[in-house]
Amino acid sequence: MSTEQIEQALGALEDILGQEKQLLLSGRAKETVELVGAKMSALEVIDAAAIRAAPSSLSDTQKRRVETIKRMASENAAHFAAVRNGVQNLIQRVGRVTSDSFVGAYGAGGSQTPFTHATGGYLKKI
Repeated sequence: MSTEQIEQALGALEDILGQEKQLLLSGRAKETVELVGAKMSALEVIDAAAIRAAPSSLSDTQKRRVETIKRMASENAAHFAAVRNGVQNLIQRVGRVTSDSFVGAYGAGGSQTPFTHATGGYLKKI
């Protein structure tokens, strides 16, 4: 594995993680899935270099870049977790809206009919 290939893989991974961060921050988490293939290809090159050569053979610049990549990946993971939590909260709120909603019908005692118990067959009030 040549130093040039390792440098290209590190550069590609830095670029991909930067794109991933921008997509996550702009709320386009679904589009980050398209980056997985390119990210995995770059990681495979870096893994192959780490397996074939001792980590001590990396230059100081390459080691700093690897540390930067690790930090970027950790930040992106935190952003993705925030997006996931936001989506889960949205799903819960939508579920509460339907359970807390009432139809325009009333029971014999004057109580409103919850939306979840509405079965149809109501007569129009004249």
